[in-house]
Amino acid sequence: MQKKFLTLTIFLAFVAFAGGFEMGKSRSREVVEITGGDEVAELSILQSSKVGEKLNVQIFDEVWKTAEKKFVDVEKLNPEKMLYGAMKGVIASFGDPHSEFLDPAESEEFLDSLEGDLTGIGAEVGMRDEILTIISPLRGSPAEKAGLLPGDKVFKIGGEIASDFSLFEAVKHIRGEPGTEIILTIFRGEETHSREIRITRDFIEIESVISEMRDDGIVVVTVATFADDTAEEFEEVLADLAIQNPKGMILDLRFNGGGFLDAAIEITSKLLESGEVVRIHERGKTDQIILVSGAPLLPQIPLVVLINEGSASSSEIVAGALQDSGRATIIGEKSFGKGTVQELISNFSDGSTLRITVAKWFTPSGRDVNEEGIQPDIVVKMELEDYFSDNDPQLDAAAEFLETGKVENAEVEEKEDES
Repeated sequence: MQKKFLTLTIFLAFVAFAGGFEMGKSRSREVVEITGGDEVAELSILQSSKVGEKLNVQIFDEVWKTAEKKFVDVEKLNPEKMLYGAMKGVIASFGDPHSEFLDPAESEEFLDSLEGDLTGIGAEVGMRDEILTIISPLRGSPAEKAGLLPGDKVFKIGGEIASDFSLFEAVKHIRGEPGTEIILTIFRGEETHSREIRITRDFIEIESVISEMRDDGIVVVTVATFADDTAEEFEEVLADLAIQNPKGMILDLRFNGGGFLDAAIEITSKLLESGEVVRIHERGKTDQIILVSGAPLLPQIPLVVLINEGSASSSEIVAGALQDSGRATIIGEKSFGKGTVQELISNFSDGSTLRITVAKWFTPSGRDVNEEGIQPDIVVKMELEDYFSDNDPQLDAAAEFLETGKVENAEVEEKEDES
């Protein structure tokens, strides 16, 4: 049975941490005792796999005991809280914004959030340069209606400073019951003044695939997310389009923050006859080259893919594969740049959860898009006023390119000579 895994997506409607890389690696361990008042906690310290020498864990014990002995407010000492804080610090020391440790209480709240109706503001967030950043507001969501845009940097959540929270804590503070309101204070682009975005939380409904046939014979297929049923919906849309025989297709991946890799592979496979979709690099293993699955439905239709800063993860996998193969022309703005895969581990005996980056992915040509993004072949920007009007210069440019083979007054990305 093929394993499913996600490229990281965190919805503020709910939280979907990535899973699927189920690994059972055995590590050599030594056990030291960390005293905490009348209690004793056992802490397993991994041997240093990087240099092949054991870590000096005695200093941990010494600092723990010294701090416990010297701290003035003895009633505030909580050995369990201290231990979980230490584990959070270990993961934070990696400097990876997508890896995080959740203690048992946080873990229970997080896992509960995956059940039931999707509620919240309907946005996807991540950490960029240690700043809480909007990856993408979902189409039609409260976040989009309120005016949140990809790349907005969150300074305050309500009246609290966002940088005081971990990613999970920030998500928890922004989520809430339908009908309640949250104010996000954000900085946008190069602006030096902040903006307050007032958002009323609601139930979130996500329509994965939307198709619209234009009067000019060009079809626009919008993929909003890569969910369980997205590939099946996409296949149904293409099967119907094969009968209609459109003269061109615009695949709109703007504001799509990612999802299941399987869905990205299947969608690419319906548009590409052969070749690679993505390369997965996992520690200690040979790189996995994932090929298209075959049986394309519209492998020859003229194709343009739209991306923007809200296109991340699986969206970038699809855009990168279609760009590298020469199958599609990419139009819009540089994508978000999320080139890693996370595993969710929630089977620890105390109920805690670890979300850890376990792999990197590369486009078929070997490009690393992490923090770099996919650069469009033709750059067409959206001005601020375009987002809040009926103007869509990127969509207009895509239609123009399919009609004429060029876009007037557009910036064309210079390709490096690979010869």
